[in-house]
Amino acid sequence: MKAPKPGIADADRPRGGPFAELVEQILHDPSALDALAFAYSELGTEGRRGLIRAVVQDVSDPGHALGALLAVESDTSVAADLAGLLRQHGHTESFATLERRPGGGEACLIRPRFGFARELMRITWNHNQITGIEIESRAEMKFAASGTRSSVANAIAALAPLLWRHIRAGGALPEGVERFAGFFSVA
Repeated sequence: MKAPKPGIADADRPRGGPFAELVEQILHDPSALDALAFAYSELGTEGRRGLIRAVVQDVSDPGHALGALLAVESDTSVAADLAGLLRQHGHTESFATLERRPGGGEACLIRPRFGFARELMRITWNHNQITGIEIESRAEMKFAASGTRSSVANAIAALAPLLWRHIRAGGALPEGVERFAGFFSVA
């Protein structure tokens, strides 16, 4: 009789090895995200817990994978464990980039989305007038944040007066802009 092969959680794998590379593909490949979620949802409770342990053990930044697993988890006990691991291992920091040019500039507000990398809102302006407001989710990948990483406070200080003028002049805001409202809230 052949000895059973070890499960994913029992295998002796190096941190950052092929399994980690496979899981990290969810950041760049929507089909990898779908495959991970589908494979996870097909496992029994112990198999799902084992996969969670393997992700935490092997992946250097497991937050996105844990978020993807949480999105399809139906067992409240396992979901609670995943939420705790996300608080421990997930990076929920929002950040910004800011580029000032003579007469204009560009700022990106970047917020994390567990399991879906990041979401960006890019605002460009010229001569104190907004020339563009775009929102990019992970699935679209139309542009990337440019400029120098900046504190959120500096980016908001540059954007708030521009947005105020834009809105008062009847300027349109794109669908989804409400997801970035937290950047402008006063603590």
